[in-house]
Amino acid sequence: MDVRITVTGATGFLGSYVVDNLINKGFTLRGTYYSPGKKQTLLSKNVQPVYMDLGRPETFPNVVKDTDILIHLAAYYTFTGKKTLYYKLNVDATKILAEQALKHGVKRFIYCSSTEAIGPVDNPPGDEETPPNPQFDYGRSKLLAEQKIKEIAANGLSYTIIRPSGLYGPGNVNDVSYWFITSFAKGGFFSKFKIGSGETLIQFAHVDDVAKGFALVVERLEKSENQVFILSEDRAYTYNEVYKILSEITGNPPPKYSLSPKMAKLILSFTHLYALVKGDNNILLRRNIVDSIAKHRAYSVEKAKRLLGYSPRYNLKEGLKETIEWYRLKGYIKK
Repeated sequence: MDVRITVTGATGFLGSYVVDNLINKGFTLRGTYYSPGKKQTLLSKNVQPVYMDLGRPETFPNVVKDTDILIHLAAYYTFTGKKTLYYKLNVDATKILAEQALKHGVKRFIYCSSTEAIGPVDNPPGDEETPPNPQFDYGRSKLLAEQKIKEIAANGLSYTIIRPSGLYGPGNVNDVSYWFITSFAKGGFFSKFKIGSGETLIQFAHVDDVAKGFALVVERLEKSENQVFILSEDRAYTYNEVYKILSEITGNPPPKYSLSPKMAKLILSFTHLYALVKGDNNILLRRNIVDSIAKHRAYSVEKAKRLLGYSPRYNLKEGLKETIEWYRLKGYIKK
């Protein structure tokens, strides 16, 4: 196809799936890389490599040139990072990149935000119109980036904003879902306890379903223009349901003991200090995970179904089974 597409963050977890789905649709792609070793990954897929550094806006003009559709996935993605970097790499960089896209005639700026821009939901499920209340600096930076894009849209930028929920799937490491799944599968200390009643809602998204959603946006540019979409599985689960599914897959028992949020924070005070000293980004070791687990994170995908024809293939049990098999194959889980 003669539509020129550039994907930032093309070698990342979500980026690799987005690239593969678009290639399978017949599109010719350009993709950005930061680490020199990743350049060959793109070349092996017949994707034209383009160097990009989120911290160096002078690299951005080369990213947006000769591009009809820019899919911006690259981000500072961590829940335990430095506040200054969230705003430099997620907010400021997105604003400058969107300005460059408008200047160079990009026809659609597709931005990967997150349901963390919405944050916890008091009356689930939340949707695209739910008033945002992000809990973490990461989510705040994503919401601010969305606002910058909409401001630039007033000058003529055509955009689509995608908010995936918590991603998981083969290839995902050093991320919230990875730590949650592998800690349970290993049967360690934190797999023995749950926080509160376990009836809080959580919603995961298999990475391939989300990648297919990005491809649908590309194929339905008219219906997706200047729209925001949530992409996820089409249902949420209680933590008790998630533990039951993990137990069935791994053979490990679900958590036997329940900790009050107050007691959980007390215990995590020690691991929080350890994580700070060691520079460990595992959010399960931090106190603020307690507040996260104690609130609903459940979202509707009805808008994406209606306008894009979005239909997630994976339910959580199928997706977790596939993911855990990959972790075992790669040695992240020993049994």
